[in-house]
Amino acid sequence: MKRFAATLLALLLFSTPALAKPKVGDILPDMEIKAAPLPQESAYLGLPAGIKSFRLSQVKAEVLLVEIFSMYCPRCQAAAKDVNELFESLTALPQGQKLKMLGLGAGNSAFEVNAFRKQYQIPVPLFQDGDYALHKAFGNVYTPTYMVLKPVPGKGFQVIFFKEGPFGDGHEFLEQVLRVSGVQ
Repeated sequence: MKRFAATLLALLLFSTPALAKPKVGDILPDMEIKAAPLPQESAYLGLPAGIKSFRLSQVKAEVLLVEIFSMYCPRCQAAAKDVNELFESLTALPQGQKLKMLGLGAGNSAFEVNAFRKQYQIPVPLFQDGDYALHKAFGNVYTPTYMVLKPVPGKGFQVIFFKEGPFGDGHEFLEQVLRVSGVQ
């Protein structure tokens, strides 16, 4: 009986498909962020004040730019200045009302996300993902990763852009994101 149980356990462990990294065209579920946004984050994202959690579909935007980061990731730390400049450029554009940006701290607690926000003066809405639930739903991607997601009513979000690793020139990256998103 022990041998049967061990064999069954091995089959379950090794036959469970690993989550694949998203590809352009994939549909991701409408995920819940189990964190309360700061007041300025709620205002930027178009969320009701005082909420304790929200779904991506509640963000008032035609398109979402999501950054998966970790406060312990040296590449994320090095890219923080570029991400800040990208966010400032995006919010200064008229298209910035249609394309919203947020960050998810893979494996990071609220304390760690706040420490990262403070140390690098991050204006982007940042949320903890301490249990890696969202990170897993996003395919266990490396940090940093940037995805542009377009809502598909009743289905979730279609990946229309995917980039693992730092994005380099922020102006070129923003132009690319605007182009693929179709936001006018």
